[in-house]
Amino acid sequence: MFFSAVHSVIIHKEETLERASVHFRRMPIRRFCVRLLAATVLVCLPSVSEDAVRTTGDYEAPGPVSAKDFLPKSAFAGKKLFVEKTAENNGLQNTYRIRAGAEEYEVTGSEAALQLLQELRAITELRQVSTAKAVTRGLSQSAKATYQTGKQIVGDPIAAVKKVPQGASRFFGKVKGFFSQDEEHTDQRASAGETIKGVLGVEAEKRKLAARLGVDVYSRNQALQNELDRVASAMAAGGLVLDIGTLPIGGAVGIALTTIGIEQTVDKLIKESSPDDLRKWNEQTLSELGANRDLIAQFLAHPWYSPRQETIITAALKKTQVDANLFLETANKALTDQDGRYFECVAQLLAAYSQKVAPLQFFRLQDGLLCAVDRNGVLVVPVSFDYAIWTATVAQRVDALAGLVGSDQNIKNVEIWTDGKLSERVKAELSKRAIGYQSLSVVVVPAE
Repeated sequence: MFFSAVHSVIIHKEETLERASVHFRRMPIRRFCVRLLAATVLVCLPSVSEDAVRTTGDYEAPGPVSAKDFLPKSAFAGKKLFVEKTAENNGLQNTYRIRAGAEEYEVTGSEAALQLLQELRAITELRQVSTAKAVTRGLSQSAKATYQTGKQIVGDPIAAVKKVPQGASRFFGKVKGFFSQDEEHTDQRASAGETIKGVLGVEAEKRKLAARLGVDVYSRNQALQNELDRVASAMAAGGLVLDIGTLPIGGAVGIALTTIGIEQTVDKLIKESSPDDLRKWNEQTLSELGANRDLIAQFLAHPWYSPRQETIITAALKKTQVDANLFLETANKALTDQDGRYFECVAQLLAAYSQKVAPLQFFRLQDGLLCAVDRNGVLVVPVSFDYAIWTATVAQRVDALAGLVGSDQNIKNVEIWTDGKLSERVKAELSKRAIGYQSLSVVVVPAE
């Protein structure tokens, strides 16, 4: 959430978070906010084709970019799933169009696009598994009840999402007066552990299926949840014997993925633990980091953080070994699923910095932007976006950050850490202001 956009050309409007339909080429477009856990290493990112960036006066203008510069080749190789080769960049984030059969989806964010592709593939695989006879033969009433309550986990806890900028376009926005009172909306959801009790092992079977297919068991994709519930319920009831080893190996669009700075032990914890167990682990770990009980409770009951996201964030904060209160206080301001994904990435970037460069001393809120200060007096600015170009909004934020060096005796240097790509113009402007930057690029690893 680094470079936010305040003027209209940068804001991507979301009519509803879970699903909003408009017409594009006479086909329904469903706008999804989904999360992808991407494998990354610390390297300088390759540049995006500069001829795709228009200039207007002193700034670069948002507009079309090549989707192939941001998504792996495998994303365009599907016969039943089609990704339009041109994406729309709003100055920070890309919006992709994906077609599956007669339906089209509009997705903001490269990670979100990859995850949706993986979920669509998983749905196709699960729909080929027939459970009609199995349910009739072996599924008890209690299992049926669990099947129904399992759906509640993906219900949108907020009836209507406010029309505000999301993710990077929100949190790198205004330098002054960042949060208004009505933006500090913190509706709470019932914990996933209270929703699903694991009757007859449905929960465990569902986690196994999701892990094998490379999808998040807590995804808000209702179609995916329906298929996971259907197959897992039949398996748990004993009416269906399915060798999940015959299903495709997980990993978005045929690639294996890990999370930034998240070890395999944490991934294993998420896959093998119940939602209740994850909640207990998160609560205990955050308490050990000095977090306030009320902030922990708000975070673990927040509508835009799934148990998986909560665990990834908590594990990342544990790596920083910094008092977690300011991070949670800021993260609890998330208004949308995209905001939740943003803070998930920010936590991982901070963890990566603390492990690769220098230990962090404390978190710091700089004009509404969550940052950190390391032991050498470097202001670490973690930001998550697809492709940042030099816009008036970005310039305003960068100038404000550059002004801290010399005016704040606690800040000796500023360094930006991101999981996205920067235009050559942005790189040049950062260099002029003596602001360092480091990018984490996606590593494509063929699935075994």
